[in-house]
Amino acid sequence: MWPFTKKIRQAVCPPVVACDTVLCIPGIWKDVEDIANTVFSVNEGTYMVVGDLLIHPQAAQFYKFEIKEQDENMAESFERLGKTTGITTVGLSKIRNHNYVIYITGKTGSFNEAHQIALAGAAILKAGGLGIRIDTTGKAFEQQKWLKYLINFVEADLFEMFVTNSFIDERNIVFSRGMHNLGLKDILVCGEELQKAVDLINVFGYYQVFDKPVIHQNEFFQPGLQSARYLITEEINQFYSDNKLFNNPFGMWKLRRFAH
Repeated sequence: MWPFTKKIRQAVCPPVVACDTVLCIPGIWKDVEDIANTVFSVNEGTYMVVGDLLIHPQAAQFYKFEIKEQDENMAESFERLGKTTGITTVGLSKIRNHNYVIYITGKTGSFNEAHQIALAGAAILKAGGLGIRIDTTGKAFEQQKWLKYLINFVEADLFEMFVTNSFIDERNIVFSRGMHNLGLKDILVCGEELQKAVDLINVFGYYQVFDKPVIHQNEFFQPGLQSARYLITEEINQFYSDNKLFNNPFGMWKLRRFAH
């Protein structure tokens, strides 16, 4: 049971907004034809590569599918972006030996669509992918960690998979990145030390995933009975407005401790 003292109004259907989610998957295959054949066979026809599309016929899902040659900076990026996910030296060693890179791009903006593209990424991992990088978040996972999330999947896992909770700027403002993959506003916390701000982002983020509230400007959020109250306002000046991968078309909430 979530320890909130104020329950924000329950969800209604939000405005329809779409954004792209981009997955990057390095792997080892004999050649381009081997990629398509292996994806089809390992996934028993559930997914198939047709031209520049990855298709899930039964679910009527279509994703842009690009194949690139080996990228010499791939292992370095996984090491940097995999620090919060516990990527191992063994995993990095495998990624260092990749010979192809697959990019999957799909329209998202809801929990279901994020789950579906997560499954599409898993299909490539099962077919020879070595790890997965969420390019619209800046987060990287080893193969087995991503697949483990999807074995006993619950919606709360999407927060761990698609959101980073601890970016900090030169003014010590802490903020999230990647909530747009789920169809939600990102979260910014002012005036708190790093760990407290990260904890607040986590609680507020999970609250949105679990309870699916409708949140309004100038409401208050209190994460526990003994906790401070935080005023919720909309941050107009997003940090990533000029970056098409990280820009959040849904917006950004700002939480600031409310002084009585």
